Amino acid sequence: MERCSPHAWRTPAVGDEALVCDVCETRLDLARDISPDVQTDIVRDYRRHHGPIVGEHFQTQLEAALAAARSDEPGQGPEGTEEGGA
Repeated sequence: MERCSPHAWRTPAVGDEALVCDVCETRLDLARDISPDVQTDIVRDYRRHHGPIVGEHFQTQLEAALAAARSDEPGQGPEGTEEGGA
């Protein structure tokens, strides 16, 4: 299956684990795959294709979903490494 350009991202909700494209089913893990730069690119493309009002709603939902996903991640360390031992 070919990648979309741009992706048709499904609007995320708090509790989602990933951002999902409705067309090609690409998944980006909310806790690990979306850096601030990637988030900016996604929101910019979304606003360009859906307009400022829908884009604002998407951005708000994405920020809430990212915050929830990152707060639920156990053992967060640099670049997703987990520290073990006591």
